[in-house]
Amino acid sequence: MKMLFWLLAFSCFSALGGSLARGHHAYAANYVDELGTIEGVVVEVFWGNPHVHYYLEVARGDGVMEIWDVESANLGVMARSGWTIETIEVGDRIQVSGDLGREGRRKLSLDRDSLEIL
Repeated sequence: MKMLFWLLAFSCFSALGGSLARGHHAYAANYVDELGTIEGVVVEVFWGNPHVHYYLEVARGDGVMEIWDVESANLGVMARSGWTIETIEVGDRIQVSGDLGREGRRKLSLDRDSLEIL
């Protein structure tokens, strides 16, 4: 009976651990080593784990509007750096620089030191 308990416990832990590991990603899988700068209006804020996301409406050169995903450090790092959910809010116009998304994805990695609220 004791052996069955440990076998079930190990199986549950392994399944949970595997799904958590798959949920996270490597930085290089999502970003290229190429700096970009965008400016736009925040349309949505996701303040949660594993990363904080700001979704910006950004005008392309031809005037067409696009939604960009600006991903920051994890929630704990942001909070320890003094950021709160109110630091950047829906409706704020911001300019931000960071590494661009791979394969032309409208994604940017937020460098907390390269953000300006306009």
